[in-house]
Amino acid sequence: MPDDRSRFTHSVSRRGVVKTAAATAAGAAITVGASSMAGAQGATPGASPASAASPVAASVSKVAERASGDVRAAGFWSPEEQKQLELVFAAFKEKYPKINVKVEPVASDYLTKIQTDIAAGNVADIFMVQNEYAQDFMSRDVLLAIDDYMKEDGVTKEEFYTPLIDAYTWKTKLYGLPKDWSPVGMVYDSALFDEVGVKPPTNWDELKDVLTKLKDNKGSAQLALDPQFARFVIFLFQAGGSITNPEVTEIQLGSDAAKTALTEMYGLYKDGLASPSADIGADWPGDAFAKDLSSVIFEGNWVFPFLKTNAPDRKYGIAELPAGPGGKGTPAFTNSYSIFAGSKNPDAAWVVVNFLTGAEGAEIASKLGLAVPGRPDLEAGWLKLFPERAPYLAAGKYATPVQYGPGGQKFQQDADAVLQSLWAGQIDEAAASKQINDVATKDITLTGGQ
Repeated sequence: MPDDRSRFTHSVSRRGVVKTAAATAAGAAITVGASSMAGAQGATPGASPASAASPVAASVSKVAERASGDVRAAGFWSPEEQKQLELVFAAFKEKYPKINVKVEPVASDYLTKIQTDIAAGNVADIFMVQNEYAQDFMSRDVLLAIDDYMKEDGVTKEEFYTPLIDAYTWKTKLYGLPKDWSPVGMVYDSALFDEVGVKPPTNWDELKDVLTKLKDNKGSAQLALDPQFARFVIFLFQAGGSITNPEVTEIQLGSDAAKTALTEMYGLYKDGLASPSADIGADWPGDAFAKDLSSVIFEGNWVFPFLKTNAPDRKYGIAELPAGPGGKGTPAFTNSYSIFAGSKNPDAAWVVVNFLTGAEGAEIASKLGLAVPGRPDLEAGWLKLFPERAPYLAAGKYATPVQYGPGGQKFQQDADAVLQSLWAGQIDEAAASKQINDVATKDITLTGGQ
């Protein structure tokens, strides 16, 4: 899958993101920005139809006064998000007519595509970077530091949630701004829960009890849970574990907490309470829920536009994930819009990134409901649009952004392979635990901090 639901996965310190309360085929492109309108780009030629009613104040870019020309932007947007993106770029076109943006959706194998294009020197000027792999990109000097641009345009880090900014900071420099973010929450069949007489579980023991009763009622496992490291991280954080220590000098996947997490996750499958999506005829857990093949899933906000499109009549409830022995825990996933270090038009690329992540562009994008805005100033408006998703904002107080460090892409592939071998019965739990720690030690380059 090309969008966020495909990337479910370093452990920075266990701090919350929210400090306050509560497809188009590969290579297809949408070109926007070409215009015969005259006038300086620093001035807004008129209110955008997409944002005319917006309460967010428009900002003025000094860099835009000298920026012009063509810019390519690549990302793994879902079909639903691509439609919303057209509204965002319609507003951009109104404001910056001298900049032409070619949007290049990548339908599959996004990381492979971006890495291949980087090696060939023809990657897009702007591309999305997942927080899991940010250190991998930043440590190889393929991203452009944007600190000077931010200073010139008066953009501050304080406009965004601090952990999201930290995820794209390397050796004191910032290499991208967060597009949005999402923790993982529980989505469940509310009608079935009422029928069985259960409530959303608040801890691991309650989770097993609820899943047992649901299985007794339906005759099959009701939690769709795939053997992926990105999903293992859910249990790892709830067990009080982490991938590395805060100083990023030690791998910690051999800890007791990591072993407890694996026992819990694998135990749900071994005891017949959870099933991989593929085993029940689905592509991923959201697909299983849409097809009524499961009644409980652990997913991010990205699942809701999918359900609206593919199962508009499906009724559901939303809750925070159950706590583990280490307390409440959930991963926080985000993407940045980052600029290629070799971009031939970095000024124009910055203007695009600044608009996409600024209050104007981010507010338009947030109305889709794919994720939570990365800006605190948009939180209240988002919650007004999606009040039922208050559990996701509540989870922001303890959500942990996920990063693997340099070598993280290889690590996730290897860790996924270990989990799949365990689920397939090819190795036992003790071997899987050791192998996960071993591949982390082999693949992840410890940095000693940033």
